[in-house]
This record gives sequence, structure tokens and C-alpha cells, in this order.
Amino acid sequence: MAILPLLVIALVCLAGGGSLLPAVEAIWLTIPRAGDRCVYEVIQANVVVVGDFLCIDQNNEVGLGPTVNIRVTSAYGKEVYKRTNVTQGRFAFTTSESGTYLACLSMHKDQTHYAVDNSTAIVSLDWKMGIGTKDWDAVAKKEKIEASL
Repeated sequence: MAILPLLVIALVCLAGGGSLLPAVEAIWLTIPRAGDRCVYEVIQANVVVVGDFLCIDQNNEVGLGPTVNIRVTSAYGKEVYKRTNVTQGRFAFTTSESGTYLACLSMHKDQTHYAVDNSTAIVSLDWKMGIGTKDWDAVAKKEKIEASL
């Protein structure tokens, strides 16, 4: 039964109890006053993707700082998510094609609500794919998938 230990190790890695790859929780981006800051991920077709983003001010307070615009596009330029003038949010989708998916953030033009320093925005972006998404209920609601056990 030499295969059993390998199966156990594989299941532990898939369940998140251990990993052969380093775990990345989120990345922090500094969004300039003018222009975009983009990140990309090469993803296969039919993969579940969930992303959470959060904009903070210089005092690490949530919701009181600058607002951003976010746009996520597929490998062929199809828009899969877009929001403007937000401080936080979540996107969830299932990829329809293989290729490079792009998430671009920019500062919203009108920052009159925020008087401290509107030269940059600090954004946390947590982009998860496949089994790493774990929040299957949120994905099911976004994709209108019936959950069955």
C-alpha cells in the first residue's frame, strides 16, 4: 500500500493543511492619482475565481479613505467585473476561456470627500482561484449555481 501515504499527503495539501507552494494571502498596491495599476494571472478555462479588495487611508482606516475604480477583464478583453467609486468589494466568476486575466485599479476622479492626501490610494487585493476560493456559497450566489451535497 505504498500509494496510500502519497494519497494522504495530496489530500492534506489540497485541504490547506500543508502546501508545497508558498501561500499568498493578498498583495498591497499603491494606486497613483493618475493612471492604472494592474495585476494579472494566467488561468485555465472553467476555473472558479474570487477576489476581495479593500482600500485604506494612511491611518489604516477602512472606508474613510480614497475611492477607487476596478475593472477585471478576461483573456480576450471581455469585462467580467467593473465597479467605480468604491472602497471595498468582491468579485466572483468562473473563467470561460484560458489565458491572462487582468485586474486594473485606478483612483476615482472625484476625491472631494477625502481631504487628507489624495495623491495615492493603498489597496489590498486578495485573488484566489480553484480550490483556494473556499467560499463556495458566495460563488454559487454570484454564478447562480445550485449547491447540492
